[in-house]
Amino acid sequence: MRWLRLKVSFDRTILAAISAYAVARVATFTAIVVASHLHRGDLDNLLGKSDGVWYLGIARHGYGPLPQLASERVYTHMSSLAFFPLYPLLIRLFTWPDISYLVAALLVTAIAGVVAAALIAAWAQPIVGDRGAIALVAVWSLLPSSAVLDMAYSEALFVAAAAGCLLALQRRRWIAAALAAVIGGLTRPTGGALVLAVAIAAGLEVWRRRHLDRRVAAAVVLAPLGLGIALLHVSIATDRWDGWFWLESTVWHSGFDGGRSAVSALGSFATGGPAFHHLPLAMSVLVCLAFVAVIYEGFRARGRPRAPDVAYPMAAGVLAIGERRYFYVKPRLLLVGYPVLVPVARRLAVMSTRSLILLGLPLLLAASVYNAYLVVYWPKAL
Repeated sequence: MRWLRLKVSFDRTILAAISAYAVARVATFTAIVVASHLHRGDLDNLLGKSDGVWYLGIARHGYGPLPQLASERVYTHMSSLAFFPLYPLLIRLFTWPDISYLVAALLVTAIAGVVAAALIAAWAQPIVGDRGAIALVAVWSLLPSSAVLDMAYSEALFVAAAAGCLLALQRRRWIAAALAAVIGGLTRPTGGALVLAVAIAAGLEVWRRRHLDRRVAAAVVLAPLGLGIALLHVSIATDRWDGWFWLESTVWHSGFDGGRSAVSALGSFATGGPAFHHLPLAMSVLVCLAFVAVIYEGFRARGRPRAPDVAYPMAAGVLAIGERRYFYVKPRLLLVGYPVLVPVARRLAVMSTRSLILLGLPLLLAASVYNAYLVVYWPKAL
């Protein structure tokens, strides 16, 4: 089973990255608890709000019935079938007589988040060095909407799968990369970006070696299975081959619009419209612009990045920015595109420790307060 092994040595860099991640999570969680107390909110409901309600409901009761038409193009209720199955399944597996569904969800999130931090650092070490790897994990841990890494949301699990996939591709562990892509595909629809990364890496490997290795071929076949199973499940439940996409467009009024809603929000922000006056909408505009800017900066930097490390975040970014409706959730959807932080990590890596502390402490405070605001005071999804 040597071909399946993906060894991560817990050296000082990995441990420091995990520590930075833990500090960010403790600070954010503490801010949420304090804000919840001041606002007299129910902490359990806050940590399991929005998408968490759906995941916890699936874990408890399974997928509900299909919605019926109440009137023309208006459905009686939303459908949990839009949510992929692995995260609620793990919640159910972690639930014991003395452990509630919410606590089980938070345990899954916490474990997946630590794994994600370790794998991101291991992936980043050869690219930006030890200090850069720690800085990259620290910045990622404090991004807007990173509060979902403390909640009943599936992002931590997906990023763990994505980081495992890119790390395995970096080390040419093809089957491990494919299995990580399977996990990602069972967790979120963005798993398609991981399938693309595996396919591109495999194609380049065949081009380089002029030979199709069995493990490379197996990886290409295995990688789409998770996404395929998740979509097939919805197709069977809806009795439509395009079941998941149909649910997204007709029941949830979402889906892919090629970025038209994002352009509209950008125009609203520029002209002083609603996107300018609502902080989460304004933050979404800024995050989308920053995402594009750091991708551009990454292409300008010396030393071309590996194709999978570019293809994955670009595909994830296109899916996130091109999502119709729910514009305020863009920062959360873009949270999975951590490889774009490489140019930022390179700049931070050359700074002195004193400068990093002077920069990091205010950032930690600001990120914790903003994320607590999203959880406690913002009435919509993160």
